[in-house]
Amino acid sequence: MKPIICTTMEQYTQGRASCDNYNTGWTEGKGNTWSHYYGGIKLCNQLLEDIMDTPANTDSEKEWKNQIIGQGYFLRAYYYHMLYSVYGRIPLIDHTYDLDSEFKEERADMDDVADFIVADCDKAAELLPTVYKDASDFGRATKGAALALKGRVLLYKASPLFGTPSREKWQAAADANKAVIDMNIYSLKQVSNSDEYADLFFDSKNPEVIFEKLYDEKGIAGSSASLVMQAPAGPGNGYEGWSTWQPTYEIVELFQNADGTPYKPAETKPFTILQTTIDPDSGEATQKEVTIQASDVNPWEGREIRLKANILYDGMLWGYGDSNREIELFEAGAKGVIPGKDSRTGETWWNGTKTGYNMRKFLSSHINFYDDTVVDTTPWFFIRLAEVYLNYAECQIELGNNAEALKYINLIRNRALLPDATGKDIRTEYEYERTVELMFEGQRFFDLRRWKKMEETYSKEHWPTGLKIYKLQNGTKIYYHNPEAVQQRNFDASKNYWWPIPRYELNKSTLLDAAPYE
Repeated sequence: MKPIICTTMEQYTQGRASCDNYNTGWTEGKGNTWSHYYGGIKLCNQLLEDIMDTPANTDSEKEWKNQIIGQGYFLRAYYYHMLYSVYGRIPLIDHTYDLDSEFKEERADMDDVADFIVADCDKAAELLPTVYKDASDFGRATKGAALALKGRVLLYKASPLFGTPSREKWQAAADANKAVIDMNIYSLKQVSNSDEYADLFFDSKNPEVIFEKLYDEKGIAGSSASLVMQAPAGPGNGYEGWSTWQPTYEIVELFQNADGTPYKPAETKPFTILQTTIDPDSGEATQKEVTIQASDVNPWEGREIRLKANILYDGMLWGYGDSNREIELFEAGAKGVIPGKDSRTGETWWNGTKTGYNMRKFLSSHINFYDDTVVDTTPWFFIRLAEVYLNYAECQIELGNNAEALKYINLIRNRALLPDATGKDIRTEYEYERTVELMFEGQRFFDLRRWKKMEETYSKEHWPTGLKIYKLQNGTKIYYHNPEAVQQRNFDASKNYWWPIPRYELNKSTLLDAAPYE
């Protein structure tokens, strides 16, 4: 159930880790999504059929059996939700096949898919406990998880991509998300600084977590990908990573000031520098004198706490134990200046970030990557209360209840030490909070799709760019926005809102249609 993180929109993905190979090995990721989740659905169907023959004579046995059935319904709902989110219309299979089966299924209508998932969520919620009695069951699906998944699916159903929005659909989504809130068992843990906010994502018992993936077998099942994919490239801070997931210049510019006002870059002025370029094929460096428009004002001072909690930037102290040091993303801007260890012209330049940033969220500073017996055990939060608040707020905006929406938007802003949003442009204020609060959690790709904003986001004027930092002879650093795109993104709105069903699946079943691709 690992999220499709390489499809996230807030970052540029460097190297071979892409939406085609985000899982283990360099295999086709999109095809694996179809087969992986339908494989899980098959197991759920088998469980739900076979467990009916399992005797349960005592109250404890009946309770256990109901919990297992509830988990089966929840997991089937979750797997279908993941397929629904990228394929839309999908075959709905609620039984196992035998040797005499036709093995042919049609894609169901969009609303029917959502309704099927919601029905499974309702069945799961009836059978699952609010909290498990046995500590060894911690991390299993609960009633809250089933209701929260229902709320997310109904939010999708009400959104433009998944059909025709209506007041009835938005109200159903609002009611489902409010049901989770009204359980009164989840809460936003308050923080006083950026480090405490960052630490929220390492705590599996964070009170806002509704459903999560636990990694508790060090050296066996640890989520070590974040260490390699996120860590700065240079040696000497306990990591020496690949800088694979690189936050874009645009997403960092989005973070507001600490007083809640929009951030505006400082005025630029001309600087003449000695610029180094490394040929990616030969590794040879060339230098030339150029004049650029840059600023000598640190762009990260005075910004809201979620910037430092999400982003690793130049000059930030980072690393494991005694190996921590300032991140060095600067390049040499004059003769005799040594480029930063983590930069695009540093010791391991091929892994240096192209955007000028590394990703901090989920990256623990308590793990020594040089010790091969220790693997990161950071949990992954599939659903948390902040998302439910935002889901509910979006529904209320669509229903015209702006005051109710603002209440939940401000609960999230206040936790981030920001003043209340005004509500003067509530849709923009809402989308800001959803973007920043859920950053890198695999949500924005799906949000932009369901809002049908992908063609705008992928247009040439919105291609992702980066920041260049140059260190001058006197030690001054200057900050230059390089307008050259680090990645060219293309989007065909007639097709690309949905992933194509793998060709080998179409070949196996003549009843499957390939819309919108054929």
